[in-house]
Amino acid sequence: MECPQHRIVSLTGNIGPDGSAAYYNVIFSMADAIKARLFPMPLPVLCASAEERETLHDQPLVRATLALGSKADVTFVGIGELGADGPLCVDGFLGRDEMVRLVENGAAGEICGWIYDQQGKLLGSPMNDRVASVGIPSREHSHVIGMAQGRRKWTAMRAALKGGLLNGLITDEASAGHLLDR
Repeated sequence: MECPQHRIVSLTGNIGPDGSAAYYNVIFSMADAIKARLFPMPLPVLCASAEERETLHDQPLVRATLALGSKADVTFVGIGELGADGPLCVDGFLGRDEMVRLVENGAAGEICGWIYDQQGKLLGSPMNDRVASVGIPSREHSHVIGMAQGRRKWTAMRAALKGGLLNGLITDEASAGHLLDR
């Protein structure tokens, strides 16, 4: 498929804590499949501090990618579960102790690294101050389509929908049935 009129922009960093490229970054294969221009986010998902995040966000290349991502017409976002087996821990962005504290303080899920509670509201947490990603797009200005499947993500999916973080969801039949029953 040839779609030079489209742009694929990463909303989240694609650099792991050790400097390697993030393993589950699908934007490269998406851009290749539709032959569209690709704008990766040359950042980690989480910075070491809020100050480091501001310094990185002030770089011209990063500023341009953040601006492009914030103006997207359609966004596809993964919905991440929290816990020791959640992607932020498995990929090394958060330590087990940090994750336990977040969950104890009411965290329910994450989208692009942004942690939200059971009501789908972003946590007022120092951890969210370190997120390098574009903010979760407003569903009033963009079609925000969440993608998740499986029992492990039910809590995160329910909270994201409850908080109005999404205006669409791609999931499996069992998860859809569970969410509709709630």
